[in-house]
Amino acid sequence: MTIRVETLLRDEELTLRWLPGRAPRLVVVFTGLRAGFGGTPLDEFAGSAGERGENNVLFVTDRRGSWYSAPGLWARIVGAVKSLVRERAVRETVSLGTSMGGFGALLLPRDVRCKRAIAFAPQVTLDREVLDDDRWPRVARPPVRDLGATMEATGAQYYVTAGGGCAMDVAHLSLLPEHKRVHPYVLPAARHNVARALKEAGLLGEAVAALIRGRKARAEKVYARFGAAAA
Repeated sequence: MTIRVETLLRDEELTLRWLPGRAPRLVVVFTGLRAGFGGTPLDEFAGSAGERGENNVLFVTDRRGSWYSAPGLWARIVGAVKSLVRERAVRETVSLGTSMGGFGALLLPRDVRCKRAIAFAPQVTLDREVLDDDRWPRVARPPVRDLGATMEATGAQYYVTAGGGCAMDVAHLSLLPEHKRVHPYVLPAARHNVARALKEAGLLGEAVAALIRGRKARAEKVYARFGAAAA
């Protein structure tokens, strides 16, 4: 069944869409440019992120693909999340995203208290002098140049997944700090759109549900099944 998501705001730079839930948990999903997730249309993916009405979900789309660097954009996003946390009496916030959205998901705990941050194939740095990743446009003034440097000061658990078939994504993972709250995963036979590969294997929803709830062992079992099927 398709879930309809309400548009809270839409302008030239930003779209915010909302799915209410029953529990005091907010999942902030940073979407791709096409406002989907891992090849899944947004209203379809809402079922996984919302866990059938359990979670409140805010979908955030940077419509210009600026990596949240347009003047004032990141502050607007942070302000919207904080307002919803207050208004909905949220007790637990989780961020989630893929690629550019993964960058946003990993950045959010710097400015909003998050329990967990979940990213698929994210950019950990936008500094070409640190990692010469030329797949994306140059971002002159990103919200942060090194996401790894923000992680130790937060209380979030970070779950970061890349496809082993994309050497550049694996290189980004190598920039993450070695820390007990940072959990990197490399899945074989997947490339940049590792979330799409999980979806095509019928495992994306299960993996996302486990990670949203911090069920690390369960998520790792899902990843093991994916790896076994790809072998």
